[in-house]
Amino acid sequence: LFYALSQIDCVVSGDIGCYSLGVFPPYERLDTILCMGAGITVAQGMDKAGFRDKPLIGIVGDSTFFHAGMTGLLEISYNKGISTIIIVDNRATAMTGLQDHPGTGRTLMKKRTHTAYPEDFARACGIKNIRVIDPLDFGQTLRVLKEEIRKKAASVIISRRACILIEKPKKGPWTIDPDRCTQCGRCLKVGCPAIYKEKANEKVILIDEVLCTGCGFCAQACPKGAIVPKG
Repeated sequence: LFYALSQIDCVVSGDIGCYSLGVFPPYERLDTILCMGAGITVAQGMDKAGFRDKPLIGIVGDSTFFHAGMTGLLEISYNKGISTIIIVDNRATAMTGLQDHPGTGRTLMKKRTHTAYPEDFARACGIKNIRVIDPLDFGQTLRVLKEEIRKKAASVIISRRACILIEKPKKGPWTIDPDRCTQCGRCLKVGCPAIYKEKANEKVILIDEVLCTGCGFCAQACPKGAIVPKG
C-alpha cells in the first residue's frame, strides 16, 4: 500500500498504528501523525481549510477505525468533505499484540460473534464511493488510488489483507535472477526486510530465504522480471 502511495503526489494524514512506520524510509509517505482517528479528521480539516492543491488521503487501521474513526468518517460525509480515506484492514489490532476487535468476528475471549465490516459503516455514513482492494496486488492498488483521488467527493478504500502473523502465504520463497537483475534498486524501495544488498558487493541484491514470506509483491515492482519463485 505505501509503495503504491509513494508513486502518487498527494498529502497523506496518518494515524496511530503499525502503519505509522510509513513515515520512515524507504516510504516516507505520511505527512502527519497525531492520534487515533486523526488520519480521517486531519484530512477533513485540511479540506475545509482550503488545502486542496494536492489530493488528500487519510489512513486509519481497522481496529482504530472501530475505536475512534467512525465519527470522523461521518463528519466527512455530513459536511460534504472531499478526501480519500484508506482503512487498512489487517484483521487484527496488530500493533499491540494481535488482539481481536469488532471486525474480526471473535471476542477477546475468542468466542465467535458478529463480524462488523468497515464498508457497511461507510455506507451507513452516506459514503457513495467505496472500494475494496488487496494491497498485495500492486496494479489494482495503484489503479484504484488514482481513480478515487480524482473524484470530487469523499471515498473510502478498504485495503484488506490479514496480517502476515495471522495468515502466512503458502508459496515458497522468491529469488533474484542475477542474469536479469540490473541493480536498479526498485525492489529495495518496497521496504521488505528480506531484500538486501550483499555486504561484500553492494551492487548485488539478494533475498533472504528465511525472511521471505513468499508474498511475491517485490516481483510486481521489478521492471525486468528478475524476481522469480525459487526452484
